[in-house]
Amino acid sequence: MFLLKTKPIIGISSCLLGENVRYNSENKFDKCLVEEMSKHVTLLSLCPEMESGMTVPREPMDLFCVDGVYRMITLKSHCDVTSTVTEWIEDRLQELSKVGLCGFVFKAKSPSCALNSTRVHSGSEIYSNGRGLFAEAFVERFPLLPVEEEGRLQSDVCRNDFLEKVFRVCRH
Repeated sequence: MFLLKTKPIIGISSCLLGENVRYNSENKFDKCLVEEMSKHVTLLSLCPEMESGMTVPREPMDLFCVDGVYRMITLKSHCDVTSTVTEWIEDRLQELSKVGLCGFVFKAKSPSCALNSTRVHSGSEIYSNGRGLFAEAFVERFPLLPVEEEGRLQSDVCRNDFLEKVFRVCRH
């Protein structure tokens, strides 16, 4: 189906690979996704919260829209960790630009990694269609790379479509 001398590299949220990096010390290992994808691509693990210096376990957090700007804030102590994450994002995106990434699989509902499914608090409203801070910066920096949340890639059709896009990017 896909013929290249080396496998394309795609980034993937670390928790999907079975790494216990989530706020509750757990993971969201997706055996089917990992097994199917790793047949065709090299998976590069990435976790914005851990890599930016947050601990496991850690307090859960959401995005809050404050004066039109998304802020990542912990839910119990209301600590704003936005600057910690955004400083890391700038450095990591610079590193990723040198790796030759051909796509990214993001974790849904994550305040850092969701493409369109994380909670955003705005005044008294809570929306569930926000984009995580890292995902937003990644898409802005690499607008031509295929990106997807893991849930959609459970479908053979969606997964194959994603892989075709990855290989198209990788060939150029």
